[in-house]
Amino acid sequence: MTNMHRVVLAASLLATTALTILLGVTDPATPLYYPTRFLIWNLFLAWIPVVFAAGFAVVRQRFWLIPLGIGWLAFLPNAPYLVTDLVHLGEGYELWRHVLQYGFAAWTGIILGVVSMLLVHRRIDREFGRVAGWATVVVAAGLCAIGIVIGRFQRWNSWDLVTRPDAVAATTLQWVRSPLAHVESTGVALAVGGFFALAYLTIWALAAAAPVRR
Repeated sequence: MTNMHRVVLAASLLATTALTILLGVTDPATPLYYPTRFLIWNLFLAWIPVVFAAGFAVVRQRFWLIPLGIGWLAFLPNAPYLVTDLVHLGEGYELWRHVLQYGFAAWTGIILGVVSMLLVHRRIDREFGRVAGWATVVVAAGLCAIGIVIGRFQRWNSWDLVTRPDAVAATTLQWVRSPLAHVESTGVALAVGGFFALAYLTIWALAAAAPVRR
């Protein structure tokens, strides 16, 4: 990827983020009403894994791959999580404004997650081999599905992994032991996790098929 491609990618992601926020704050009914202000916060959280992944991709010393990788994994589910904010479409009065707002947010979240995973995947593939790279992708996609359950249905967030890890682990293990007892959360988690994985495979295939400039 050339510097021009990086600039265009960053600019497009920033533009869709800004457009999503603009649709919310200019709502003539009640600007910054619930859940618009939380959608803005969720967009912020979705950018965090990209920051960790960017550091992961360029850091020279392997030692730093561990904390950066953990930070990336901890915040990665916040990116595809934006798809689940579509549940708020029934709230408010301007349906089309909200369809566009949440649609843009969902798209931005998925692409942010894909970009961050691509950065991490390439670094691991280069450092530890192809098997390790794809194993990371599979594990990360699975953790995103679990993260959807933790965030949307159990109502924990990434910060709780630091402040209340025991409570998060207890409720998550309860779901893991009997996923079929929670049909809705399990179904949504699998659907969003699968969608995110397919989106990644699509972008990865397109990037792999692009000619390499020498």
